[in-house]
Amino acid sequence: MWARQQIGNQIRDLLKDFYPAALAAFADLPSGGLARADARTILAAAPTPTQAAKLTPARLRRLLVKAGRRRDLDRDVERLRSVFTDTYLHQPPMVENAMGIQLAALLRQFEAASAAGDDLAEAAIAHFEQHPDAAIITSFPGLGNLTGARVLAEIGDDRARFADARGLKAFAGSAPITRASGKKTL
Repeated sequence: MWARQQIGNQIRDLLKDFYPAALAAFADLPSGGLARADARTILAAAPTPTQAAKLTPARLRRLLVKAGRRRDLDRDVERLRSVFTDTYLHQPPMVENAMGIQLAALLRQFEAASAAGDDLAEAAIAHFEQHPDAAIITSFPGLGNLTGARVLAEIGDDRARFADARGLKAFAGSAPITRASGKKTL
């Protein structure tokens, strides 16, 4: 996850320098932004602003379908088309092409890191579901299998580790700190 975040930051920095339309196109998307499969697919197909401006609506639709999108395709095709064809400052063509090559290389690394992260999450979930306390942990509001596995990894599975709930609360850092009030002695 750390490697994926680091590569994602490198991609975002590169896009700021030469491809701000991509940031505008994918910044407001829920659950992932540039990490979404549709964003990665479109950026891989059009790694420069010039190439993105040449994407036809039919090609954009095919790319979205390839990325797994099924709903609101017409709306998103129109939105992406208007963002990519809008006027932005451009780098000289040779610089833009070089930055496009760099973006394509980063996207390949990002794709590999995303796939590895997804595989790791699936393995963690599979092992967590076999744990005897999995049903208890996931019964807490907001804890699914992956977040439950993270909680279990953090607190451990030794039931004698904390004498009572206050000990776990203090370990988690959510116990209030009480300070004695009154006269100060020196």
